[in-house]
Amino acid sequence: MKIMIETVTSDEDESAMRRIRRDIFEREMGITLAPPEVQDKNAVTHLLARARPGREPVGTLSVIDTSGDQRLHTSFGLKFEPHARVARYMHLAVLKPYRGMNIPLMMMLEAYRRIIIPHRYDYTWLLFDVKRASTSFLRRQLGFTPTADTFISAYGCRCPLLRDERTPQAVEVIAQVEQYLIQHPISLNAAAHARASLGA
Repeated sequence: MKIMIETVTSDEDESAMRRIRRDIFEREMGITLAPPEVQDKNAVTHLLARARPGREPVGTLSVIDTSGDQRLHTSFGLKFEPHARVARYMHLAVLKPYRGMNIPLMMMLEAYRRIIIPHRYDYTWLLFDVKRASTSFLRRQLGFTPTADTFISAYGCRCPLLRDERTPQAVEVIAQVEQYLIQHPISLNAAAHARASLGA
């Protein structure tokens, strides 16, 4: 099995993305998402992970441009210099049968390649579960730093994770992730487990 990361460009892609969001955030986590016109108002790009050969949609990630949105940044204790280019990662989700296969890592790496670098973002950030922030792959492998502030949101107790994209450390962690994914391809056992979970 091979995972492909694609940019959402069609109505079919968008429907698949929203279906994954509903399955995970609403049905699994019990969180009511904002209507599409609200949650996607400032979206730069949506990514969709598909499992080949059948092109089954299995994961999603959105990147929102929050540059200049001082009210939003301040509400989460974030401070950026004037005119900084800032992007927020949102709705990172992978369907249950496909978890444990590094798909979130693949999507974050692809977002970096397709969005963060071409659009010259200075900072990236996201909200993450406070209890898991210090041990998550986002900190261990992608170099995000948890801030000291915590917030109660619809998703529970969260803290911002932040990465300065201009630092040598940010470039280094991306290179390490690329190497890691080359050395740890999706295993046949993981693929078989996913098919079994789907009743294939």
